[in-house]
Amino acid sequence: MSFDALERALVELAASGELTREQAEQVRERYMVELARPEESIAPTNVPSLNVQEVNAQEGHVQENHVEEDRSRRSLLGEIGGYVGGAFTLVATLVILGSTWSQLSNVGRIITLLALTLIFAAVALLLHRGEKSPVRARLVATLFSFAGISGAATAGVATPWQKALVAGIIGSIIVDLAYFRNRTSVGHVSLFAFKIFATIAFLDAINIFNGAVAALLFAAIAVAWYFFTRRGILHEKMLGFTIASATAFVSAEIAFIGSSHIVGYLLFLATGVGGYLIYSRTRLWPFLVAAVAASTFGIAQLIITTLGGALGVSIGLLGAGLVLLGASTYILRTRRSAPPQS
Repeated sequence: MSFDALERALVELAASGELTREQAEQVRERYMVELARPEESIAPTNVPSLNVQEVNAQEGHVQENHVEEDRSRRSLLGEIGGYVGGAFTLVATLVILGSTWSQLSNVGRIITLLALTLIFAAVALLLHRGEKSPVRARLVATLFSFAGISGAATAGVATPWQKALVAGIIGSIIVDLAYFRNRTSVGHVSLFAFKIFATIAFLDAINIFNGAVAALLFAAIAVAWYFFTRRGILHEKMLGFTIASATAFVSAEIAFIGSSHIVGYLLFLATGVGGYLIYSRTRLWPFLVAAVAASTFGIAQLIITTLGGALGVSIGLLGAGLVLLGASTYILRTRRSAPPQS
């Protein structure tokens, strides 16, 4: 910078009040001193050097991120491969058995299915003993579910009486043991599926698949599933509450299918009232959905059954619409005061 440029800058700064006259004069003197010094005596400007350790740490962090990404990618591919491989193994075995089933003796059938069960269980246990991760846990649960299916088939073939019931019980035992050793949403769904299968097999064995008894039994399953989930026996809370709510609604429909209308109305009423009460305390959507569905279908079926004909259907739809409007109003009003969910 030339002296004239420096002088103009100092005058402007002094005029604006950002520098006093004394400070401007000190800057001029210092500038003149620096001009008089030889260049060799001017100390070089210190440029901060990069810390080698910091650079290495940053490079190591980047490498760790790449390693984690690669590991996550391999885990995903391994999970998909496990699902596809297990499904292919199960389907291929069933196809082979389907073509040679009639040629196998009963002992041969049992041995084949039992071997398949042991293969799935052994692979699942081997994976379960390794490094713990959500991906591995889901894969283990899937393999145990396949083991439950093949184990249920083995029991069904081996037993001479009530094959479906025995198969359901054995399959339920396998997936129960698997779930409480490896708790995942996959195992949770498998657990429920086998419980329903065993229940249907039991109802079929005593010839009351439809009707009030079947509806009440499904309602009991819904209540039990709710309490097991609430107490933490079933860890996946939202999934457990969704299953309980859906089962409660289905139980009322089962009553109507079996022409037990009074039981169906009572179950719709219980599902609706219970769903609204639990939702008012928890603000969890599965209970609200169940309550709205039960109220809508219950009122519509009541009106349609009572009046009958086209008029009954029209009024039933009107009642269902009014219930939905009321439920929407209730949802909008309560959501404003809903506590934040953690």
